[in-house]
Amino acid sequence: MKILIAGATGFIGKALVKELLAEGHNVLVLSRSSRKSEGGGRVRHITWNPQDEKTVIREIDGVDGVINLAGEPVAQRWTEKSKDKILKSRVQTTRIIYQSIKEATDKPKVLLNASAIGYYGPRGNEALAEEAGAGSGFLAETCKIWEAHAIRAEDLNLRVIRLRIGIVLDDEGGALKLMLPPFKMGLGGWLGSGNQWFSWIHRADLVRLILFCLDQEPVRGAINAVSPLPVTNKAFSLVLAQVLKRPCLFPVPAFVLKLMLGEMSEMLLTGQRVVPKKAQEAGFSFQFPEIRRALEEILKP
Repeated sequence: MKILIAGATGFIGKALVKELLAEGHNVLVLSRSSRKSEGGGRVRHITWNPQDEKTVIREIDGVDGVINLAGEPVAQRWTEKSKDKILKSRVQTTRIIYQSIKEATDKPKVLLNASAIGYYGPRGNEALAEEAGAGSGFLAETCKIWEAHAIRAEDLNLRVIRLRIGIVLDDEGGALKLMLPPFKMGLGGWLGSGNQWFSWIHRADLVRLILFCLDQEPVRGAINAVSPLPVTNKAFSLVLAQVLKRPCLFPVPAFVLKLMLGEMSEMLLTGQRVVPKKAQEAGFSFQFPEIRRALEEILKP
């Protein structure tokens, strides 16, 4: 297959490209700067400007599938300016991809567009499968708008997958990379009460799930990309400390997080209990469903 990817140089994208090449696929990478081909010519970089709404990706003509992982990082202090960037970076990228597909003569068969479990908003202990409605708050509203732009591609006769991604774990990036320094120093702790749900997925399982979704014709619509065994933030923190052989004795008080991160702290202090109902019903098997096994594999010497 020939796959075009937006966001291929990010934490998830780099691992995905590596696996696509291992499976024999050809990859077109959307890049803001010109680069040479890689992977023996099987990775070709295409220069684009995602901030220009008039951009058209001509190379989308003739590809088999499109994967959109692009977006401004959410893990930053939420000011009005940063929230605008978070929303616009997702909507604009998806809008450009949609318009490029619309103008293509030989259209792709599938669009896999990233979303996030923030779609569900704070919901306490409610188990959230894909049919659960959208929640409230900045992230939920962002995800709703983001997904609405991706859904438009269904009118172009594409199979559209909206991958609602949880907290992706690997020591090369993401949330875990930020957590490791204080935990390794014995200063790690759960956040606030620690009772909020932590819906996570090993990066290797996320990459496998993306490839599974591309290959499986019946898979479409919203798909929760999370482990079937979510844990509370306190349980996660205790297991992480045990795997690192470090203490985990005290929480990080909620007021400290609010002072440091402002509105973004609510994302860390609430969480969602999300389950991968549709992935499992489709036959996907998680290699790392349990948090201890996942962390031991990631942090092995």
